[in-house]
Amino acid sequence: MPLRRVTGALMMSAVFAIAVAASPALACKGATSLLRDGFTDVDPAWQDMFADNGHGTFQIGGGKVVVKTDPGYYDALMYQGDFYPAGDACVTITNPGPVRDPSNIWAGMVLQSGDGSWYFPQINLDGTAGVQRLSSDWLNPVPARKFAGIKTGPNAVNVLRVVWKAPPPPTGSNTPPDPTVTMFINDQQFISFKITPNANRLFGLAAGSEGNTYQFTNLAITQ
Repeated sequence: MPLRRVTGALMMSAVFAIAVAASPALACKGATSLLRDGFTDVDPAWQDMFADNGHGTFQIGGGKVVVKTDPGYYDALMYQGDFYPAGDACVTITNPGPVRDPSNIWAGMVLQSGDGSWYFPQINLDGTAGVQRLSSDWLNPVPARKFAGIKTGPNAVNVLRVVWKAPPPPTGSNTPPDPTVTMFINDQQFISFKITPNANRLFGLAAGSEGNTYQFTNLAITQ
């Protein structure tokens, strides 16, 4: 996934951790736990996709992931320990402190599509949310829009939840794959969109902070 300059459509918001109010136990609904990470220790399966470029940093420890990217850039922390053909994923995101201009400041998840594209369900710092798609270039399958369920302001806390289904088994099934992905913010449904289903789906966290600092906490993927 090539490093590219973030455009104005990639604006996002996230969250301040008053931990009791927003935990993934309140968001993820799956009965089976696939991945839980409280970020007290560094799992080497988390890999910074653009570490060599020097335009973003992820620091894991103390119960959180702290991310900061240079102005005009985003960064992605991908989990290389497993594939997630189906999942119910949630993470708590803490907004940066006071900023002069919320434009282009965002945080969210990354999902790999069966067609090779990368999708970014995101919350923008300006109180909007949307989905970006990176293939050979950037697309906007869900243009950024206002959503009343987003908590805004310095150090505000939001829980992002994203749910997707696996393709059916390759043999003996006439059921077509369900491409629907549903995005929730603070337990309120925001939007459903479509991604080509795939059995080797990678998952990650991403942000474009414009020199500010986001925090991710309480990650869970269930099914």
